[in-house]
Amino acid sequence: MTETGTAVAMAAVQFQRGDPDAAAGLLGPVLAAEPDNVRALVLMTHTQLALKHPDLAYQVAQRAVQVAPDSAEALGALSRALTGLDRHDEAIEVAQRASRLEPDNAYRHNRLAWALLGDGRRAIEAEHAARLAVQLDPNEADFRITYAMVMKQLDYTDRARQALRDALALEPDNAVAQHELATLDVVHRNPFALGRLARGASGLAGALRSDPRQQASRFMLDVALRRFLVYTAVLLAVLAYVGWRMTEFSVAGARLLAGASALTSVGFAAYFVLRLDRPLRAYLLNVLAYGRQRIAAIGFAVCLLLLLTSTFAPAGWLPWLLGTAALGGFAVRLLTVSASNAHVRAAGVGAQPDRVSVVLWWVIIACMITAILLQIGTADAAWWFSAAALTLVAAAMVCLAVIVRRRRARREAFRGIRR
Repeated sequence: MTETGTAVAMAAVQFQRGDPDAAAGLLGPVLAAEPDNVRALVLMTHTQLALKHPDLAYQVAQRAVQVAPDSAEALGALSRALTGLDRHDEAIEVAQRASRLEPDNAYRHNRLAWALLGDGRRAIEAEHAARLAVQLDPNEADFRITYAMVMKQLDYTDRARQALRDALALEPDNAVAQHELATLDVVHRNPFALGRLARGASGLAGALRSDPRQQASRFMLDVALRRFLVYTAVLLAVLAYVGWRMTEFSVAGARLLAGASALTSVGFAAYFVLRLDRPLRAYLLNVLAYGRQRIAAIGFAVCLLLLLTSTFAPAGWLPWLLGTAALGGFAVRLLTVSASNAHVRAAGVGAQPDRVSVVLWWVIIACMITAILLQIGTADAAWWFSAAALTLVAAAMVCLAVIVRRRRARREAFRGIRR
C-alpha cells in the first residue's frame, strides 16, 4: 500500500472510532498532494459533516463528483452534504442517481431513504427505499435503524420498535438503536405506564454507557425523569382536589381521601424509582437538587405534609388544607413543566407543543383554582361540579377525535405503502 493509501486507511479508522478531527488532520496532507483522490474526498466529506461543517463538506463532495461523475460513492457523499444544507430536493435527486448506478448496493438505497426522510413529506417513498436496503443486506443493523426511523415518522411505533429490536439483535451495543428504542418508551402518551417510562430511562442510560458522547441520550434521560415528576404532581393535585370537594359532603370521607392521596402519590413515585438502578436514582436526585425543580420538590413535600395533616386536623381546617394542597400540586406541576421547558430550550431543541392538551389543561386548572379561591356555597358547588364534569367530557371527546383522526391518517398512509 502506498503512503497515501496508508494515510487514508488510518483516517478511516480514526473516523470509525469517532474522532473526525484526527481523520481530517490525516486527510489534509493527502488532498494537498492529490486533490483528485476520490476516496480521500469522500471520506473528507463525511468527516466535515461529523464536524458540523456542511458548507465545506459540500465543496469537497462536489469536487469528488467532478473528478468521478459516475462514482455512486461520491454521489452518496454529495447527497449527504446536500441534506446537511437542507437542500432536500437536490439530495434526493443525487441519491436516486447513485441508486440507479448501483441498484444492488444496499447503502445507496439507505442513503436515498434518509434523503427522503429529510424532506419530511415523502416518508412513504422512504419506506420503500429503507425496506429495499434491509432486503439487500438483512445483517446490517444501520439499515434496520433507518427503517425504524421511517416507521416512527409514519407513526407506526410497534414496527419501529421491532426494527430497533432486530438491530440490537445484530449489534447488542449499538448506542443509536438503544437510544431510539428507549426514546419510544419515553415519549409514549400513557401517563400511568411508569414501568415503560422507567424502562426508557434505563435504556437511555445504557445508550450513554455504550457511547458517552451521545448528548441526545443525556437530554432524553432528563426529559424522562422530568416527565415522571410532572405526572406525580398532577396525580397529587387531582386527588387533593377531589378530597377538597368531599369536605362539603363528608368529613370522614375527606380525611380518607387525604390519606389515600398522600399514599397514592408516594406509591406512584416509589413504583417508578424502584425500577431504576442505583446510578439513575442518584441522577434523579441530582435533577431535583437545582433551580426551579428544587423549589418544585420542596412544594411537593409541603403538599404531602398538608394532606397528612388533613387526616387528623379539625374539621374546619379541612377545606383550607386540602384546597391549598390542590393548588400547591398544580403549582408544582407548572414549576416542573417550566423547568423542563427551560431544559429543552437550553439544549436547543425546538419541540412543537401539543396545543390541544395545553388548552385543555388550562381550562381544567382555571376551573379548579376558581372554585377553591371563591369557596362557593353548596348550591353553586353542584353547578361547578357539573361544569367541571362537562369540561372533562368535552376534553375526552376532543382527545378521542384527535386519536381517530391520527389513526385514520395512519391507515391511509399504510394503504399507500401497500400500493
